[in-house]
Amino acid sequence: MYACAKGTEGRDAELVLRRGQDFKMTITFDRPYDIKQNDITLMFNLGDDYKPNKSLNASFRVDETGATKYKPKCWGATVIGQKGNSLTLSVFVPATVPIGEWEFAVQTIVDVKDGKNIVWQYDHTADAIDIIFNPWCKEDWVYMEDDVWRTETVLNDNGTQYYGTYSKVGVSAWAYNQFSYGILDAALHLVRKSYGFQATPAMASPVKVCRKIAQIVNSSDDDGVLVGNWTGKYAGGVAPSTWVGSENILLKYMKTGKPVRYGQCWVFSAVTTTVCRAIGLPCRSVTNYSSAHNTDMARLSIDVIKRQVGRKIEEVRDDSTWNFHVWNEVYMRRPDLNTDAMKYDGWQVIDATPQERSDGVYVCGPAPVVAVKEGHLDVGDDTSFVYAEVNADKVEWTNSNQLNALVETKRYRNVIGKCISTHKPTGKPYVSSSTGNLMTGDDRMEREDLTKCYKYEEGSVKEKEIYRAAERKFRLMNGDDSDPAKAAAQPQTGNLDIEIEEIDDITVGSPFTCKVKVKNTGSKSLRTADVMLKVMYKTYFDAVTGIAAESTVDNVKLRAGDCKEFTIDVTREEACERPEDEFNFEVKADVICWEDERDNATKDLDFRLRKPDLTLSGPATCTLSDTIRVEASFKNPLSVPLTGCSVSLAGGFAPVGITKETMEIRNIGPGKSWSTTLNLCPKEAPRGAKARAVCLGFDSKELPDVTGKFSLELVEEAAVKITK
Repeated sequence: MYACAKGTEGRDAELVLRRGQDFKMTITFDRPYDIKQNDITLMFNLGDDYKPNKSLNASFRVDETGATKYKPKCWGATVIGQKGNSLTLSVFVPATVPIGEWEFAVQTIVDVKDGKNIVWQYDHTADAIDIIFNPWCKEDWVYMEDDVWRTETVLNDNGTQYYGTYSKVGVSAWAYNQFSYGILDAALHLVRKSYGFQATPAMASPVKVCRKIAQIVNSSDDDGVLVGNWTGKYAGGVAPSTWVGSENILLKYMKTGKPVRYGQCWVFSAVTTTVCRAIGLPCRSVTNYSSAHNTDMARLSIDVIKRQVGRKIEEVRDDSTWNFHVWNEVYMRRPDLNTDAMKYDGWQVIDATPQERSDGVYVCGPAPVVAVKEGHLDVGDDTSFVYAEVNADKVEWTNSNQLNALVETKRYRNVIGKCISTHKPTGKPYVSSSTGNLMTGDDRMEREDLTKCYKYEEGSVKEKEIYRAAERKFRLMNGDDSDPAKAAAQPQTGNLDIEIEEIDDITVGSPFTCKVKVKNTGSKSLRTADVMLKVMYKTYFDAVTGIAAESTVDNVKLRAGDCKEFTIDVTREEACERPEDEFNFEVKADVICWEDERDNATKDLDFRLRKPDLTLSGPATCTLSDTIRVEASFKNPLSVPLTGCSVSLAGGFAPVGITKETMEIRNIGPGKSWSTTLNLCPKEAPRGAKARAVCLGFDSKELPDVTGKFSLELVEEAAVKITK
């Protein structure tokens, strides 16, 4: 399926092998080979220099009887045919060799003189032999019995990236293109670079290789592939939301030798998926909604400290909760971790997004998903960080003026780690809806829910037991032997409660209204309160960037059981003021009680506006030699012109004629439409695949990150009948 395995476009064909398989080799001599007189020795070596290490090189004689059966962990070769001056061999590659570009040589005894063998050697310098992991081989640690998931996570060169919030899910198609020209070379280059360009036996271990990939895909420590940027300012590079495929990122990195600017979590994850699939590691991108980022070593919880200052509530926090975060899972056995009582085989979390340092560098994993679920924080790499991402408690603390102490006021046990998602194993390009709401059961997005793989049912006895044990283990791992169960106090609860109504499905360019209810849950006391409402611009990674609207209502009287509703309006212009935040907002309500600070209450709700889609249409089928026309169109939903507009395409088609991979286009006026015709020719790779897809991304200053998708079925060339 690899484009490089076929010599076209001025390129020599490369031999790509999965370890644990045999391949045929034909050697042509300058005279007929005499099996009785001549012996052949094959030599394989990984790296530029010969190193006397049994796993980095092999030297062995060819069995000329054809009777030898080779063991899964041993090199070997046998003669399977002879014709004239040519000899055909079957060569077996062990399932345990390091991956990489192997050099090859042939030695043969051509004569005997003075009792000594005369040996000639041929060094095959034309090209190296690429050896990669083999999920089809039972002896390889990455063996995957499930053919459906193996097809999806190794062979599918398309997929999805899920984003947004779990109440307003967005999904875009992504072109992984792991079989395209230059991608396997790039993947193997990254493995070599991560080991300092020194061949090492560690390259045989998928455990060690996937951790190195997660490290080298970000540029933080070793000039890796992508520079992370969460500032909203992308001068000197490309906005993360502009990318729709991995191929251009990796090829640009290989061409320039410099990190590509810029990426955020879904881009890091998508490039990691491409690199892993290219070298034979089963890999999928995974999105966690309401994803915790725990920064301290004291607690597993996500902590927010609140304090009343005059008639306002101020917050202090180091931890954060992202609307979504995207990482990867790779599939492998873990004999390095398994015990008689527990097996940690299966999916392992790795994360290339630079968040926290692990062993001094920005990398995360591999952490067994089953270890995360069972709370085994000391098993694998960075398992405690992943556990907090999906199962931390969110704790509010109040710096009490009355008590002059920090008091736990609220503990939310089931708000972290929602709707953990990956693409269903269709093995095909993504064709479904671009939006959904998982709170209402709207799930038409080819989404596989993995939440139960990461944790037991929220609120169940089992889940609570695991959390308590994990909290204890976490503290012990960080030098604290105190018992968190004894230290925990029952959170104080006040008489005032807040409810924020879920925001409807609002399209970008529309005004909206937020509704908030405040209730006195006490049975006796009258409460007087000031109610402060804000709608804030906020990034998906939990950074407030400004205020869209705010409102204060003073001296609100609430008798026992009373409930009052308040609203705050955001105009069309206010809603569109900060497009760089991708139209993410937070509604925040603070209630300050006059009679007792313990009745103070706060509540917030994250949401985002829905962006329109690019519409693509074209033929249902084509052949590999066809040039097709795909119509693309888009309507500006805003009341202002879209400026700095561009479109970029990625996937299984090459642009033809005036169609380019990236095209600048004219400004689009308010409410106006844009359309164009794309001339495309299907790429040859992946050979054997029955479908081709293209992902199209639209970018502008006022409305970034609009995507569209199109796919078709490949058919055979029609037979041409010639009649006389």
